[in-house]
Amino acid sequence: MKRLIKRHRITWKLFSLTVSLLMIAVLSTVGFLYATLPSYYQSYREDQFHTTMLTIQQTAQKKSSAQLITELDRLSDQGIRFSLWTETNQLYYAPGFERSPLRQARPVSDNAPKGMIQESLTLDLTDQTLILEANQMIQPIDEVKSVILNLAPYIVLPLLLLAALAAFLYSRTISRPLLTINQATKELAHLNFSVRTHHTSSDELGDLSENINRLATKLESTMQSLHTSNERLRLESEKDRQRDAERRNLFLAISHELKTPLTIIKGQVEGMSLNLGAYRDRDYYLERAGQVIENMERLVAELLEVARVEQIEVKKHDISLHEILQQQLRPLENLITERRLDVTVTGNDAWIQSDPSLLGRALHNVLMNAVSYTAVTGNIQISTDTTDTAVVLTITNEPTVQDTSETANWFDPLVRSEQSRNRIHGGSGLGLFLVRQIMDRLEIMTQINGSINQVTFQAVFALPSEK
Repeated sequence: MKRLIKRHRITWKLFSLTVSLLMIAVLSTVGFLYATLPSYYQSYREDQFHTTMLTIQQTAQKKSSAQLITELDRLSDQGIRFSLWTETNQLYYAPGFERSPLRQARPVSDNAPKGMIQESLTLDLTDQTLILEANQMIQPIDEVKSVILNLAPYIVLPLLLLAALAAFLYSRTISRPLLTINQATKELAHLNFSVRTHHTSSDELGDLSENINRLATKLESTMQSLHTSNERLRLESEKDRQRDAERRNLFLAISHELKTPLTIIKGQVEGMSLNLGAYRDRDYYLERAGQVIENMERLVAELLEVARVEQIEVKKHDISLHEILQQQLRPLENLITERRLDVTVTGNDAWIQSDPSLLGRALHNVLMNAVSYTAVTGNIQISTDTTDTAVVLTITNEPTVQDTSETANWFDPLVRSEQSRNRIHGGSGLGLFLVRQIMDRLEIMTQINGSINQVTFQAVFALPSEK
């Protein structure tokens, strides 16, 4: 019971206060009637009696004695007793007596009995002058008080029950929105910003409910923005850690990649300087050393390209996908003709938002790999497919010059399609790594799938959503 009262204490307070006020009002009303009704009743009857007498006096000058007697007979039905006397104190008329004059002296009484109202008027009629004696008995005052006391239980108890019912309905009506709003604020305090109140009245409680809903909506929107920002920061932090790990792996791979040719060059130079064995043919080994240095120079240039891509500011605008593909195929036309490759571009042209410089560099590397690793007289198929949300670019080359079924780590730095890591086809192992770096900067999803004699590259360009 205590928990219930505590839970709905505002309802209990409103109910108790309303019942108390209504009980005070009922008891005060009954007490007021008990105290004032008798005297008010006495005053009312006296005023009514004197008003009647005044009316008779004001209209008597226009009436005869017969007309006056007719009017007095009508008033006698209202409980007023009267008699008419002549100026010589003889009874002229009284109800129940003959209208002929009776020679009887008019009684004179200065003190009226208790509960009686009386008045004497001299009336100048049209035919004679008469004296009107009138009186009226009023019900004893004590009887009125007794009636009120006897009726009090039958009046007070129903009124108290009605007051309790009215107080209950009033307290429920007022406290229900307050309890709802209180529960909503508790939910807000526990960071549940999806809660809403549904009190839609046009008073202050309705305004308070609307303000709480507006506050909850703004807090919910703010929290969602914070969650989104935190998630974005988490992803960016994860990407930064991933980039740091990739840089460390790249430095390790570069160290290994540069150490081997430097060791070779060092051995060749020492052999030539000492005229040892085959190294006496300096022209041959100088040419070999030059080739190694040239490969190292190309590797360093591509490393600088990777570093530069991370620093370039991305500037996106609308570009034609077919047009940028044609721009990257033109420098490869001689190599395509030399290898007698069949290159086809299918699908409708599509407009995308991207950085043409960075995207062109990435597509150049992909197309260069496709041309370089496709067998003579092979096929390169380029297709574009547009959906409601994205444009999908697919580049497929077949047959390949070697087994290309293992493509899982082709986007890693210094990884070549051949397992021996040699440079038969002149690759440095950074081409596809640079492609992935650029595509990540441009927020383009990419993947490579391979089989024994076929490689498929796919890029998904998300279309901007309509606002």
